[in-house]
Amino acid sequence: MSTRVQSEAIAAVAAADPGLRARPVRRTWSRQVAMDIVAFLDIAAVMLGGLLPASIYAVVGEADTNWILVLQSLLVAAILAYLCLRKWGMYDTMRTHDLPQSPALLFAALGVALIGVLGIGLPYAVQNTHVWIWYIVWFLASGTLILMTRGLAHPILARLSANGRFDRRIAVFGAGQIARRVHDTLADPKFGITFVGVYDDRMDDDRVNPEGLVVAGKLDELIEAARAERIDQIVIALPPSADRRMSEVARRLEQLPVSLHVVTHISSDLVDGNEHRVSSIGGVGLIDVKAKPLADWAPLVKRAEDVVIASALVVLLAPVMALIAVAIKLESQGPVLYRQRRRGLNQRVIEVLKFRTLKVVESDEDVKQVQPNDPRVTRLGRVLRRTSLDELPQLFNVLTGDMSLVGPRPHAILHDEQYGRELEEYANRHQVKPGITGLAQVQGLRGETSQPEKMKARVAADIAYIKSWSLGRDLAILAQTLLVVVWGRNAH
Repeated sequence: MSTRVQSEAIAAVAAADPGLRARPVRRTWSRQVAMDIVAFLDIAAVMLGGLLPASIYAVVGEADTNWILVLQSLLVAAILAYLCLRKWGMYDTMRTHDLPQSPALLFAALGVALIGVLGIGLPYAVQNTHVWIWYIVWFLASGTLILMTRGLAHPILARLSANGRFDRRIAVFGAGQIARRVHDTLADPKFGITFVGVYDDRMDDDRVNPEGLVVAGKLDELIEAARAERIDQIVIALPPSADRRMSEVARRLEQLPVSLHVVTHISSDLVDGNEHRVSSIGGVGLIDVKAKPLADWAPLVKRAEDVVIASALVVLLAPVMALIAVAIKLESQGPVLYRQRRRGLNQRVIEVLKFRTLKVVESDEDVKQVQPNDPRVTRLGRVLRRTSLDELPQLFNVLTGDMSLVGPRPHAILHDEQYGRELEEYANRHQVKPGITGLAQVQGLRGETSQPEKMKARVAADIAYIKSWSLGRDLAILAQTLLVVVWGRNAH
């Protein structure tokens, strides 16, 4: 296929769906979260089923019930049942379309759970001789509840699966026989995969589309689609002789908030150290170059963290922010708030709010980093910057979802472009939302970054944070931020 014909094919694909880029992104849901909810319902069913005989004995039979022992036994039994069901494949994430319903395994797990607590708590929870009746009622009540909840969950998950809500959207870079085999393997409906398309930069007749696959675009179009959140995973499928090219492509794709894989017939030289993992989708073996940041429960937990803490801080600090606003108006002319255009998640442009600390408001095209004893800073501005109080309006950016409490600090767009040219991994910071504070800030990497070594260190800290995110780490960074603010190091 010639370059001209290939270009016409790409144009034809775009013409067939002119609204592709403008179409609202349909977000997919995590299979792991869905199955975790099913597991939670199973645990709740075991515990609620056990409360039934306990309530009958306590209320109707007027038995002297030790509720602490009852609750302890219910919890232990629920955990045992969950572990059995998990071991026996009843929470298989690849079966959201066909939730396992085996009554035999469900009742077997209940039996193991009740035997596990027999003689530990319940015989001493009530002072009577009807323990076996207690267990029979518990077994039947819990089994009925589990069958009911799974019976309700099955059609819901099946419908969501049929609508593609749990599909992983996968794109392949590299057109050729390898891509053809990957496409044919992943086309099996049991994998729950939407094949987004094949992308390739090479237009030579012997490289592009020898197997009948329509090439959706080049590497830049692939990056654009991933930033628009139309892709969840990218598989690099190039021949063994293209190791160098694979390495270059992988470096560019690492900046995206997707999981990145390489077909395992190639060497793993492009993966640093021994941290890579080997996985597979069907019969396609893969080397995992990077995992998708903040997957499964992580985005829900982080968003809940942001909303709860930011809301509390806005309420507590409202009087302080009001006083700062009045003081700014009294000291100098100009707006109270300064809106800075910054790049957020997937390099989308957002407006970050700050209290104005400069005598002049500079345009984003002519922005200059503040330096020690900068004459542009007002007297009040020096105090606000040293204490980081000028950042308080960004709490509203957090509540609107543009920013997070913790994440890589956003830089001016002009500086983004400059550092993006100078540092290969700089763009990797945009895999998550920018933060009011971050790991780099609590490690002393605040303030001006005129020296390349300082920016390299900040980028390294930001990427380390993205790779190892946890709720505990976020809370620790927030606590450390208070100490950094009080100390005021590198703030000017």
